[in-house]
Amino acid sequence: MKELKDVAQYALEYALKKGCQQASVLLSMGEENEVEVRDGRVDRLHHSGGCQLSLNLFVDGAYSTISTNRLERDEIECFIDKGIIGTRFLAKDPYRSLPEREMYYRGEMNDFGLYDEGFKNIDVDEKIGVAKGIFDEIMDERVISAMSAIADTETYNYLVDSNGFVGDKSRTLYMSTSQVSVMGEEDERPEDYCYVNAQHWGELKKVGIGAEALQRAVAKIGAARIDSGIYNVVVDRRVASQLVNPLMSAIRGESLHMKSSFLLDKKGEKIASERLTIVDNPRQYGVAGARLFDNEGIAVMGMPIIESGVLKNYYISNYMSKKMGVQMTQGTSTILDFAQGDYDTAELIRSMGNGLYITDFNGGNCNGTTGDFSYGIEGFLVKKGLIVKPISGMLMTGNMLELWSNLVDTSNDPLSYTTRKVPSLMFVDVVVN
Repeated sequence: MKELKDVAQYALEYALKKGCQQASVLLSMGEENEVEVRDGRVDRLHHSGGCQLSLNLFVDGAYSTISTNRLERDEIECFIDKGIIGTRFLAKDPYRSLPEREMYYRGEMNDFGLYDEGFKNIDVDEKIGVAKGIFDEIMDERVISAMSAIADTETYNYLVDSNGFVGDKSRTLYMSTSQVSVMGEEDERPEDYCYVNAQHWGELKKVGIGAEALQRAVAKIGAARIDSGIYNVVVDRRVASQLVNPLMSAIRGESLHMKSSFLLDKKGEKIASERLTIVDNPRQYGVAGARLFDNEGIAVMGMPIIESGVLKNYYISNYMSKKMGVQMTQGTSTILDFAQGDYDTAELIRSMGNGLYITDFNGGNCNGTTGDFSYGIEGFLVKKGLIVKPISGMLMTGNMLELWSNLVDTSNDPLSYTTRKVPSLMFVDVVVN
């Protein structure tokens, strides 16, 4: 590791010596493995790993990013020489520069408990056994095809720049997954999946994944269209982030600067129901997405995004703050915590009475400038709080501002392993056709 850090430091010093006024270097190393079982047998064993050196070059008012996996010093020198020559041909950008030193994180490094020291000690036979165990849960005469898999990754990032920042971050991630397709009515072939993540092997859920994927696929048998209309809907926590994505995109500095955001000039205004509160909270021990600094080394502290429906902050990076002439907040989201309701998802569905329970989105899009959207949906018709039958081939349409104003409740059981802790969401007056 010390040798690789020395390589990064040498690349930085060489870039400055050869004409860069400023520079930053990111050394990224990683390893990933996957075991896939199909039809009861190991179908795929995958292993890959590597190391990459990426440089941000600031040369005579121009800027570029270059990267290589050739880490011999003579190769690095040649690579940087060519990068600097190429950068000088680019248009000058007066807003591109490294952050000011007072913006950097300066404390101790902390992995937030997101690195598994035993990563390299997990035997591949153990992973195969877990994957086969997941597959064995998929026992049903209606199954057409099925697979299960165990995947893991280890990453290390080391960032150093000419303003004096030095920082590193280590992470591990494990995933167990299963996919199933089953024989339905006539020509239909319903399929579904289940997956879970964990930062530590000992915390990864290793049973029930195949059974849940099978249950979800079988539940779709007989899915059909229903009458168009205006419905109450519960959007499952597993897919609710699909509706959050347009909000998060609309509050990015890049979208605001291009005037392609339906939330332009909405800061301080009520843009959603009082039930919606989102807080960016990056420094949470043991929670996926935790971090101390962003990809420039700037300290991240988190901030309120939406409070009781009122838009509190935009995501404004160092670069966009200079370009837009506004105060910087934070470049990207970290861990998003959502206000939760009193019920779990099952209770939320029962409390809805009549409506639709949406479990998946199939295609569609949202216009970032207007907020108008149209999404294909799958799910279930609900009557008197009970799931009646599966539905498919329907479209959910509307406008994001209207939709979020019609949020009436949220569940209390967001998925624990995601960076966005989105609960299941209940909306009223949603157009479905």
